[in-house]
Amino acid sequence: MQTHRPTGSAVPAIDPIHTPDVDECRRLRIVARIDDSAVWHSAAARLLDCGRRRWRARPDIADHPALCRWSRIQDAQQVPEQPCLRPLFAAVAAGREIATDDPYADFATAVMLLSSCPAAVICQSDPMNDPRAVRFSVYGYREDDLPLAEDLITTTIHACGAVLVRRCTVLRRGAPVVPATPLVDHPLPELLVVGGSAAR
Repeated sequence: MQTHRPTGSAVPAIDPIHTPDVDECRRLRIVARIDDSAVWHSAAARLLDCGRRRWRARPDIADHPALCRWSRIQDAQQVPEQPCLRPLFAAVAAGREIATDDPYADFATAVMLLSSCPAAVICQSDPMNDPRAVRFSVYGYREDDLPLAEDLITTTIHACGAVLVRRCTVLRRGAPVVPATPLVDHPLPELLVVGGSAAR
């Protein structure tokens, strides 16, 4: 997977990525700074509309391979460890409104619809660090289009801010999803979780 880096200051070094086995889920985490909220809001709305138009009234949506795969995985979990795709895709197929006027929730929804990878967006508010910081988490197995999800995030961020940290780790079955080490020197409090309480 190609790493996208902003011009200027370098993204902090991260742990090496190991080639995952078939049953290993990769978790991509990005911390970014939003400098232009107008561009961020507009991008989230445009991407959400693209995702909605892609799946609206599709009669074959229940046969979508990624949706079937993630449904089987999450049906086997007592508590799903990632945001669930099935309710979202069902809502789009039924023609229900999915926009929330919350750019963080809408962006996570857009990433899930366009890449078919479970995704979450966490808005941070920490005056001691950076009140504009946003965390992205995306999950994918080998068959999933995690590179597309990363491109959607980094392309949007480069238009309205900067990527601060990027890390991709492997979550083996039974392993906790909470990282053992923080992404930044001073972890930011998670005040808003969009797309699932387990994806932090």
